[in-house]
Amino acid sequence: MDLQWLVPLGGFLGIIGAGAWKLIDRADKKRESREAAVIQTLKDRIEELKLQLARVTRQLKQRTRAGDKWREQLVAHDIKPDPEAWPEDDDE
Repeated sequence: MDLQWLVPLGGFLGIIGAGAWKLIDRADKKRESREAAVIQTLKDRIEELKLQLARVTRQLKQRTRAGDKWREQLVAHDIKPDPEAWPEDDDE
């Protein structure tokens, strides 16, 4: 039996395997770069949301302090505030 066809077949399969490996490696690198971009975008968005939350919290505290001062002025001048007590937040 003549087995000379095994050498070219082995070379051909080696070339096909190397090409497939190269394509898979290239696809993996693209996927990894996209994942890194998504992760960075999400980190940036988290930072933006943290800053926004801090700003809103600061504004809420300022308004609450101002409301407390107005309420104290009403009570100091014997004016009954309406409502008598601050409403409680349902979220907390």
